[in-house]
Amino acid sequence: MKEFLKTKTVTYNLMSFTGFKALLLFSLLAESPKTYQEINEHFANHPYLHETISIDTLRVYINSLERIGCKIERTKKAQGSKYVLLNNPFEFKITDEQINSIAKVYKSISKNIAVEDLIYLENFFFKLAEISKNEKYLETLQNISILYTIDKKLLNGLLNACKRKHAIIIKYNSPNSGIKNIEVKADKLEFTNHKLYLYGTSFEYNKYSSYLVSRIIEIAATEINASISEPEEIEVVYKLHLDKDDVVLQENEELIEQNKEFSTIKIRNSNKFFITQRILSYGDKCEVLSPDSYKEEIISTLKQMMEAYAKDE
Repeated sequence: MKEFLKTKTVTYNLMSFTGFKALLLFSLLAESPKTYQEINEHFANHPYLHETISIDTLRVYINSLERIGCKIERTKKAQGSKYVLLNNPFEFKITDEQINSIAKVYKSISKNIAVEDLIYLENFFFKLAEISKNEKYLETLQNISILYTIDKKLLNGLLNACKRKHAIIIKYNSPNSGIKNIEVKADKLEFTNHKLYLYGTSFEYNKYSSYLVSRIIEIAATEINASISEPEEIEVVYKLHLDKDDVVLQENEELIEQNKEFSTIKIRNSNKFFITQRILSYGDKCEVLSPDSYKEEIISTLKQMMEAYAKDE
């Protein structure tokens, strides 16, 4: 200790080499199975050791690890004669109750989280699955994950395009017209109804649109040389008959008036379809105030919906 306090460096004299070599062996086998030659090579190149060990000395270190609860076996010659760490007392374990709790936390958080943050969260949860080696935990994560089936390279490419507001071409598997190339000025990635969408301005229709990311096959081109004028926004004012604590505004909405009985909200978007989706999602709690032309469209839409349901009956 006096030597360390004086020099601030670890030297040969300050180390318990039996314990150190046993821990070093543990770390090597925790990474992957190793042959005697591979272990010896690592010991010889270690900055504090610079020495090899005999096979008998290796057995001493293995016995030391087994005394604290490790189980180590050597494979047959045909399998490479490797030392394998089968289990150890330091393994990360996760219970069924903890798996259920993690699933609940994920489902709750993923409803209102940015895509970048969800990527970090999923990476953390899947790292725990890798460490725990729990198949049930891994299967649960795969089932609840929103991003698991999405190609990570594609996801990072879309995120990058959105951050830089790049014009890109995506190869898209449209449910109506099949696979086609779509030029879009990327704006953001966002979750809607637990599904991930790319939002941006379509070059073909010059309006703000959304594309289900699970249907995007690839980014066919990035930073394409194309210009697009900003589409004209539609402005709608509606009254929402909800408790004010239940009113959650979107980024394209503005609160005009609010009291105990209702909230008056202004929404802007270049895509009328998005506005209509928002209005209809509130059911009879929502009343369109202006413009009159849009009020007539909503009334017409509602009548068509009623007629469709009447036919089914």
